[in-house]
Order: sequence, then structure tokens, then C-alpha cells
Amino acid sequence: MQKIKPQGNGSVCPACGYRDGFHVAIDRADDSERDRIHLICPACHQHFDPGWDIAVRKRP
Repeated sequence: MQKIKPQGNGSVCPACGYRDGFHVAIDRADDSERDRIHLICPACHQHFDPGWDIAVRKRP
């Protein structure tokens, strides 16, 4: 997985130049309260790590 720093509107794939955005995947860690966001290019299927994470709230 390639680490990237999205710039501008962040919708262009740095690997193939596809310009219509990314699919989003969430990498769940069972023992963590934070999950990582990964971007996947729908054209070339390259996976990217933009360095984003999200807080996970457990529902009662």
C-alpha cells in the first residue's frame, strides 16, 4: 500500500491518473478505538494510505 498526501480535491489517482475519485475501505482493528481509512482506485485498483483514521464508538 502506497502512502499519499491528498492535495487539492483529492480525487485524482496518483498511479494511473483516474480523475473520478476513489472507493473507500475501512481497516478495522479489533483491539483499537480507531480505524484506518484506505483509498482504492476503481480504475487500476491500487490501494493508498492517506494517513486518515476515524474514531470508533461502540454502541450499547
